[in-house]
Amino acid sequence: MFPTGQGGFIMHMLMVGLLAGTAFADAGLVEPSEDAMRAAFATDLSDGVQAILAYVEEAAGPRAVVRIREAGTDTFTITAFRKSECRAGPDGHVCSFAVEVDTVAGPIARSIEGRFFVGPCGLTYDHGA
Repeated sequence: MFPTGQGGFIMHMLMVGLLAGTAFADAGLVEPSEDAMRAAFATDLSDGVQAILAYVEEAAGPRAVVRIREAGTDTFTITAFRKSECRAGPDGHVCSFAVEVDTVAGPIARSIEGRFFVGPCGLTYDHGA
């Protein structure tokens, strides 16, 4: 398919890079699905909880984290997620959605807008849109 020798190898690698770059560039142009948005939001929320637990452990010690876990205040379940609308931007899509999160203190329902973009681990949510 490609000429042999070092020049052919270099051409082959350039073509592979070009095709891969095009594929990843197009991934950011496609509007995210509701399921993908829900998963990205859940990951962001979970990462936030873990960051808070790390801070509490540093500030108040491991026993404070144990008390949080025993109380169940570090757990949540997304019980409802509904995508409203998205608009393409230079760095992904800014999307609005309604979410209900069940916590030990009761359900929390909010309408939120945030940015979704393709990151190194897939679709990522950024609440600072």
